[in-house]
Amino acid sequence: MRVQAINNTIVNINSRQIKNKVISQTGTIDKPVSDVVAAQNIAFHGLLDSKPSLSERFKYGLEALDGNTLFIVTSNEQDSNRKLKEFSSKIDIPVTQIYTLVVKDEELKNDRQLNANFTIFKKGNEYYALNLGPTWGLTIENPNEKHSLKNHHSVGELTRLNSGEAIETGETIWSNETHKFIFNPPYRYNPSNAQKYLGYKSALSNANDIESFNQRTISSLTETKKQKNAGKTKYFHFSDVGGLDDVITELRKFVIRPAKYPEVFENVRLNKGILLYGPPRCGKTLLGKALANEAGLGWWYKNANEFKSGVVGSSEQSVRNYFQAIMKEPGVLFIDEFDAIAKSRDGSSNARYDDSLVNQLLGCMSDLEKSDTISFVIAATNRKDLLDDAMVASGRFGLHLEVPIPNEQALESIFNIHAKGKSFDDDVSLPELITKMKEWEFNGSDVAELITIGYFNALERLGINAKMDAGTFSSRDLQLISIAKTDLLDALKKIATQKIAR
Repeated sequence: MRVQAINNTIVNINSRQIKNKVISQTGTIDKPVSDVVAAQNIAFHGLLDSKPSLSERFKYGLEALDGNTLFIVTSNEQDSNRKLKEFSSKIDIPVTQIYTLVVKDEELKNDRQLNANFTIFKKGNEYYALNLGPTWGLTIENPNEKHSLKNHHSVGELTRLNSGEAIETGETIWSNETHKFIFNPPYRYNPSNAQKYLGYKSALSNANDIESFNQRTISSLTETKKQKNAGKTKYFHFSDVGGLDDVITELRKFVIRPAKYPEVFENVRLNKGILLYGPPRCGKTLLGKALANEAGLGWWYKNANEFKSGVVGSSEQSVRNYFQAIMKEPGVLFIDEFDAIAKSRDGSSNARYDDSLVNQLLGCMSDLEKSDTISFVIAATNRKDLLDDAMVASGRFGLHLEVPIPNEQALESIFNIHAKGKSFDDDVSLPELITKMKEWEFNGSDVAELITIGYFNALERLGINAKMDAGTFSSRDLQLISIAKTDLLDALKKIATQKIAR
């Protein structure tokens, strides 16, 4: 029985409900991810030197389609994989198998690639085609009918296929055949030829997978609209980070583009160690989480103090284990409170206890920098001045990005992010609040807490708390909840008092 597990560079169905495994064409595992346990029965069969015609292989791919299979036709797998991941939400079947028909250069007459890669899948008794680009539109029409612009489908567009339609995606070499890709629903299900002559990737589950998969699926099908996000992991995006546009620009440049387009950076030494420094609670960890998600990379979080152990050699081994993990599978390792394990060595003969840990980190960073893996280590610290000089040098953590206390513009951006979905009275003056927040040096976490406490103050002021305690609260009372100026000012005073106490 199949579950929804598939190549992460290919597709992530239903907005990351079930994480994926990247399976290379040699059958080796490149990128395991955590939500679904290790896939089994992974297979790949390459194209044979003596192979049937393009049209025959296209027919074999159609015959292999069931309710869990994608059939991809492409002249550039990297491009089609990238687009398939981008438009995965258009595919509403649980995919566990992929067949790939790679169209070679010698099978094309004028162009070196298809005008449009595409994928076909079966849902019930109907077949659908999704245009994977990269740039040109995909024309799907009956060759015996007059050409119409309505049959021209843009990149990312999904269309239902009808019997006898030609899928026009570039001129092929065989002049005696007008169209190479004619869609006719197969009269039988027969995957044997597809497995022999097409690229084939599959991921099957064990019993534990099946139970977990069914739990998620049944929960998704039975949940109400208000419960849509219940129990799901929140994935952060850069849109959740306010006031750090300059830092985000740098992260896009040095991390996201190399992660998404590794072929562009093959001969460039990447900055695999990045230092985020600045006052506490200003968004460094949130940046790291959003970065991993935006780049489509795995995420590991570790507080530096967790590496420390009283057992000799255990701390160094723990560091090695994490670095070995990210060198096997692309990801972001985020080390918080980095100064706890990367303090400057004093250079005396009386080496500190943690000098050996610094040496281990330096060695691991050198190994990561030399590796081909697209992985990054993000180190966060409030005390950049304490770090060892060798640690913050080029080739280790050579890219330094400051995450400062937010200014007025940043405070406004952060406030608006956390204010989404909430109602405010007309007397709330954001400029007045920003002036007070600036005076008390509010960080990003303080702004979020301001709105939280303000909301709770509103519940008390409006008598909502009393209704909940008495059991008389109804959904109609939700319409009454609005945060007033006094609610926020009281919250601001409370947070300011706590900051003074610290």
